[in-house]
Amino acid sequence: MSFVRNRAIVFAYIGLAVLVALTATISPGLLRPSHVGTLLILASFIGIVAVGQTFVILSGGIDLSIPWVLTSAAILLTKFCGGSDAALAWAAPTVLLGGCAVGAINGVGIAIFDVPPIIMTLAVNVVIQGLILVDTSGAPTASAPSLVQFSAVGYVGPLPVALLVWAVLALAASVILSKTALGRYLYALGSNKIVARFSGVPVIFMTIIPYVLSGFTAAMAGILLTGYSGQAYLGMGDPYLFTSIAAVAIGGASVLGGSGHYVGTLAGASVLTLLTSLLSTLNLSNGALLLVYGLVILLTISLSSEEWGNVIRRLPKNQSERDADSVVHSEDRTL
Repeated sequence: MSFVRNRAIVFAYIGLAVLVALTATISPGLLRPSHVGTLLILASFIGIVAVGQTFVILSGGIDLSIPWVLTSAAILLTKFCGGSDAALAWAAPTVLLGGCAVGAINGVGIAIFDVPPIIMTLAVNVVIQGLILVDTSGAPTASAPSLVQFSAVGYVGPLPVALLVWAVLALAASVILSKTALGRYLYALGSNKIVARFSGVPVIFMTIIPYVLSGFTAAMAGILLTGYSGQAYLGMGDPYLFTSIAAVAIGGASVLGGSGHYVGTLAGASVLTLLTSLLSTLNLSNGALLLVYGLVILLTISLSSEEWGNVIRRLPKNQSERDADSVVHSEDRTL
């Protein structure tokens, strides 16, 4: 029964293992130690953005403002710092708080004014895009401070700094979802908002918090991506709207909310990164890449669907499981 309950996460990791084996066969150079570090850095960008998106989707919503929260964080950081590491002491917290503020605006609009999440977050995304275009005249020029570049591409021993940041966020997300009342409230809200309200869940608060977290993680990813590329540029966050949602979906979370875990999103982010690198080595077009993305998502979601769960439940059982089921059915008839 444990497998049935967590089959989506299991299939995500099985898919990752199959993809690693396929990569080792088709393009073994991708798995050289020198290249694995780069893959981990790229996966960390997706994984960090997907932390917030996971919480939002689990709550029954979706965040479409991620692209320009990420882009604006990158542009504003380089503008505030002007290449200076000393300015990071106030610029980085300011940018991260700005991401949280945008998330709070999304959450308030959805929780209090009943604006649908798709409409609210998409509108905020467009507003931020307009503000940044007006502020920069369409041409941001400042470069990233050296300390930001180190945080994106530097290493502490054998491990990339970006991977360590991702690991800390992943651990925090897993603990929150598995061990805290906040996690239980989140699952309850995503499963049924009305039932959650009558069960004592603070619905307004629990609707706003995931969007605040999503704004924070999008801004953090923007800071790291600025260091990776050496500068901020318009549209740098656009690819992360699709990949953040895809990582959550591949990881087994229900897009309707209330089901899933960030442990699965870890596999989803890794699958997307390795798949992108593998297809790039095969010189496939961007259209072919999107086609494969869609097929992978459809396959993983189909395998984790309720119909597959019913198939698994109908598989032959061992004697102890049959005896247990017999006892349950006997008790039901007695009652």
